[in-house]
Amino acid sequence: MMLLALIRQIILVLERCVERIFPLPSREMARVRGRYKPWSPSPHSSPVSRGEGQDFPSLEKRGQGRFPESPRVPHLRKIPLIPPLPKGETLACTTSLITTQFLKREFFRHELLAQVKILGLTLLLGSLSFDHAIAENVKIGIPSLTVTMMPIAVAKEQGFFQKEGLNVETVLMPASLNIKVLLSGDIQYATTITAGVVANVRGVNTRVVMCFVDRPLLDLVGNPEIGSIADLKGRLVAISSRGGLHDVTMRRIFVQSGMDPAQATFITVGEQGAMLNGIKSGRVAAGLLNPPHNFVAYQQGLKNLGFAGDFFRAPSTGIVTMQETLERSPEQVRRLTRALARARIFARENKPATVAILKRFVRLQDEDLVSKIYDYHRKAETPDGRVDMALASETVRDVRQAEGITKEIPVNQVFDFSYLPPQR
Repeated sequence: MMLLALIRQIILVLERCVERIFPLPSREMARVRGRYKPWSPSPHSSPVSRGEGQDFPSLEKRGQGRFPESPRVPHLRKIPLIPPLPKGETLACTTSLITTQFLKREFFRHELLAQVKILGLTLLLGSLSFDHAIAENVKIGIPSLTVTMMPIAVAKEQGFFQKEGLNVETVLMPASLNIKVLLSGDIQYATTITAGVVANVRGVNTRVVMCFVDRPLLDLVGNPEIGSIADLKGRLVAISSRGGLHDVTMRRIFVQSGMDPAQATFITVGEQGAMLNGIKSGRVAAGLLNPPHNFVAYQQGLKNLGFAGDFFRAPSTGIVTMQETLERSPEQVRRLTRALARARIFARENKPATVAILKRFVRLQDEDLVSKIYDYHRKAETPDGRVDMALASETVRDVRQAEGITKEIPVNQVFDFSYLPPQR
């Protein structure tokens, strides 16, 4: 934007310079032209002398204001095309000379103005091409088109990524593949924090640099036969992946409800739509559904057995990258988190516009349903992309226990919020 404003200023200055060099006709110039007979200009015209007694009426006498001064250049000094002649001297070809000089000046003035405009257009197109050329291509892996990815959707639609010089592409893939593809280098950032922490405790140099929410945005949904969590004993319970957020959340819900997770059978059902159909058909007794699938489930008569965020807190979605990326492209990471921080502030302060973006992102036309999803997300989002160190430490501990790893792992080896914008 600053570059475009600078180009406009350059064009304006150049146009003013052209007007100074080639001013429009003034009254002084019209007065000079009016002193001589306006015959057709010709190089063969006879000389005209003041002493011959020819007194042609001036233009001012024939109609004042015929050649008004240009309002565009009121500050210019009036300079006659031809200086006054001493008394008795003859001016040869006066009309031809005046007209020719005037036409030449007008031609050059318009020609220069046209060249200035062409130059401005060239600079404008060049700046746009330059901006596009220097934008860094970045790929972010997302597990689903859900409200948890709202900051990314808002940042793309509102142009926050572009303003930071980033050309961001979102790559939809199963949650279980997010970190694997990150390790392969096909994406630069992942959004599944739990899987990122699991990879870290297993020895992979992943880093969590931003947290969108500090608790799982999931509901435990059961079929009509299930009255409470205790009724899940000995039943099949659906999760999205082993060792991921669903697995950790379900085990925590069981423990908080006074049950041993081993008392139920956890089966992997990857996609949320398939999980909803499995619960509805009775093939599984319950499963963890995120919005909008949980709200759709309630419309179809299924039961809400509890909000996972009421049982425990755990950062579930955010930005995960490799330590190598932090070392190689620290400014890129800062620009990415800055764009996402601006998107989160925009979403918080502009509900109607954000709901419209969410409708397109989650591909729902029911505005009332999307509004409920927006409010549901507000219950879990972090204020500034950070979580307290106590929660981060608990998250690492829980993952270590689930993975059977006894080695102590420093929290700052897993979570690094130093790339976030300063706290307000």
